[in-house]
Amino acid sequence: MANIFLTKKCNLKCPYCFADEFVNKDNQEISIENFKKALNFIKTNPLERIGLIGGEPTIYSNFHEILQIINNDKEINQVIVYTNGIEIDKYIESLENEKFNLLINCNCEKDIGKTNFDKLKNNISILKKFKKNKFDIGINLYSKELDYTFIYELLELAELKRLRFSISIPNDSKEKTIDVINGFKDFKPFLFQFFNECLEKNILPYNDCNSLPNCILTTEDMKILLKIDNLGKKYNYKDTIIRSMNTCKPVIDILPDLTSVRCFGLSKYEKVPISNFKNIESLRKYFFNKIDIYARITKISNNCNSCNYDYLEKCGYCLTYKLKKMNENIEKLTT
Repeated sequence: MANIFLTKKCNLKCPYCFADEFVNKDNQEISIENFKKALNFIKTNPLERIGLIGGEPTIYSNFHEILQIINNDKEINQVIVYTNGIEIDKYIESLENEKFNLLINCNCEKDIGKTNFDKLKNNISILKKFKKNKFDIGINLYSKELDYTFIYELLELAELKRLRFSISIPNDSKEKTIDVINGFKDFKPFLFQFFNECLEKNILPYNDCNSLPNCILTTEDMKILLKIDNLGKKYNYKDTIIRSMNTCKPVIDILPDLTSVRCFGLSKYEKVPISNFKNIESLRKYFFNKIDIYARITKISNNCNSCNYDYLEKCGYCLTYKLKKMNENIEKLTT
């Protein structure tokens, strides 16, 4: 997956934003020239999935032109637009092309206000008509106090039975060196309450990233996850809970100035210009050697040293939790 960061501007201020190093810090946008360069760089791998991100991509000043460039490019088969959905109605005609998929990241009325929430609902109704089976709804589970029941109304409105969810990762306003295992143990009852409610409603929750570590799951927990996986098979949906519990691979995010980061969660760790690389695979290999190798030998707990899940890279939690210890390892190995 490779994403092009269109604009740093966003029309929301989500409390869990993992791109907070960039979002709403200034009004920087990508130029059309740089967008074409980023697109051509990604296309050096014909199978690469392309994402449009922000900020909020739909408030990018040249979004119509961007969509037209993609529509006219016969080499591009699939593009995912990551959006909060509030302004998506302005671009329905351009997005009707089958190559576009949308992920609508939904927030509750309390976080975004009644006006925005009502507009989100209206736009989901529009998408149901024009983009049936070409859009998904997502939710970020950022607090045990979050009332997530609003998402069921939106899923019913969209006539969808699948729900992308993510356990939000620590951003700059939080401590990234918390006691990870105990933190996940504390969050687990809330998450499994959410899973059980989804099962009761025949809704398939599928994970984006930052999974519960396998080591804290009980036999009863696994039975619930297997029920979810079986529901995924029933819906013929390949992305399931258990499959997602893997160590992530480098996702490339290309910024407006054509520097790139491994992903937003690790954006402060390393930034490099795409012009330094022949193609996107060489860039991905660079990030793997610069970050992932050290992450894989870094353990967040002494128990990880003898853990088969860690050895098989089946932990699934975000690498940002490892940053402090990663830096210590790098310092030891490179000095």
